[in-house]
Amino acid sequence: MPQAGIRVFERLPTVTIEPRTGKAFAFAVICSAAALGFRAAIGMLDPAAPPFPAFLVATMITAIVAGSMAGLVGAVLGLVLAWLVFVEHVPEQFSVTGLLQYALISGLIIWISDEYRRLLRRSQERQKQTERQMRLISAENDTLTLIAEDKPLAETLSSVARTIEVYSDNTVLASVLLLDDDGKRLRHCAAPSLPDSYNQAIDGLEIGPSTGSCGSAAFRAQPVYVADVETAPEWEDFRALARQHQLRACWSTPIMSRMNTVLGTFAVYHREPRSPESRDIEIVTLLVKIASLAIERERSREQRHLLLQELAHRMKNSFAVVSAIASNTLRRHVEKSRYSDFEQRLTALARVQSLLTQTNWTSVRVHDLVDNLATSPFRNGSERFKVQGPDVRLPSQLILPFALSIHELCTNATKYGALSNSAGEVEITWRHDAATDPEQLVFRWVERNGPPVAEPARKGFGSRMIKMAFAKSVGGDVAWHFKPGGVECEIRVPYAALSMSGGDHEVRKRDNQADTPASSPKRASGGRS
Repeated sequence: MPQAGIRVFERLPTVTIEPRTGKAFAFAVICSAAALGFRAAIGMLDPAAPPFPAFLVATMITAIVAGSMAGLVGAVLGLVLAWLVFVEHVPEQFSVTGLLQYALISGLIIWISDEYRRLLRRSQERQKQTERQMRLISAENDTLTLIAEDKPLAETLSSVARTIEVYSDNTVLASVLLLDDDGKRLRHCAAPSLPDSYNQAIDGLEIGPSTGSCGSAAFRAQPVYVADVETAPEWEDFRALARQHQLRACWSTPIMSRMNTVLGTFAVYHREPRSPESRDIEIVTLLVKIASLAIERERSREQRHLLLQELAHRMKNSFAVVSAIASNTLRRHVEKSRYSDFEQRLTALARVQSLLTQTNWTSVRVHDLVDNLATSPFRNGSERFKVQGPDVRLPSQLILPFALSIHELCTNATKYGALSNSAGEVEITWRHDAATDPEQLVFRWVERNGPPVAEPARKGFGSRMIKMAFAKSVGGDVAWHFKPGGVECEIRVPYAALSMSGGDHEVRKRDNQADTPASSPKRASGGRS
């Protein structure tokens, strides 16, 4: 069985002529004349050759290409031409039996050819519909990809508009208008094929019961299908504008939110009067839902951005209040170094909150976190840090543990380690080695050329905090090693934890070619954590 949309008889003609037209009957005459010429050529070799087969073939071709009526004309014309030219040479072929045979065979050929023609038409329509459907699906996928990638709203809605244009073989022009925040006017957003002058003319259109298809649809919150703008009352004030741009029909559908409020309109224009069919309405309804999804996503993002800005402002105020209270309450009652530690940790938290706000509380690059919490605050004007690692983004659940860990390591290095003298250095690296350790992201802190290091008798707050933070949050692990040149800390995090937010955070893996030292030290001296 052939698949839907595939021609059944691949070698037969695909070019057809509209039946019962002058071209169809002219084609019948041409085919009959060609059959006469062919039979005449055969007669030069064999005068007794039967005259009818050539005309029967001409009748079949005529019926397939031009329809049954043209085929009937071709059969009659063939009989007349055969009688006039060949009756004297082969009179036995024109007996009553011979003529009946010709009539029956011609009728059978015309019927079979017409059925084939119908089958071919259905097959071609099916194939064309399949191709259009595939173009529609492809265009829908492209639009959904734009939405998923957070592309600009105008670009996304232009893709929605082009979808209906491509599906209809560019016989329509689509437009998307958005309702103003005050709910009174429509603003131009996307219309890839409409003239700019028309888009400018309707930009700011005030909605109402008779303000074109779009203004009326937005006002009524229901579709308005105008089959002819020359007679529709909704277009009374806009007919001149429509005539200027040769627009004769406009179907407008309101774009509704999940709360059943109007977001805008999706309009389809035609160059000739036309009413929508059920298939047209189904496709427009689908595209309107996609447009609604894109608009609501954009507005949710804008609202989320405003809320995050407000949250960041309130968080800064909260940190300032906490700092002021701590200063007035604790500064006189605790050691200066301990109060300084508390103040620095509070400042580190403030920096982390600022980073999260800048990235909409989604993810932060490890490079940015290290730079904000280590290399910038603790550099003191010199290149004391060596930082290297692939472009990895940490999801929001991991940012605070990493931030506090980096801050504690920097604080300890400043007080007791490599940053406490003029020669010490800190190397910060992270890697994902797909060959040797495919399941973990390894973050390493290595101090060199610092004061002599000895393992502490007991664990300090910093080391306990770092280990517990990663163990409880994502099942990670922390190893400390104390070497004469400085402390080393190695944090191992399951790589799957980097996408723990359900795929919202991009993780770009690149293998780090640097060799990993066999041991990872940890240290403390005196009061080090």
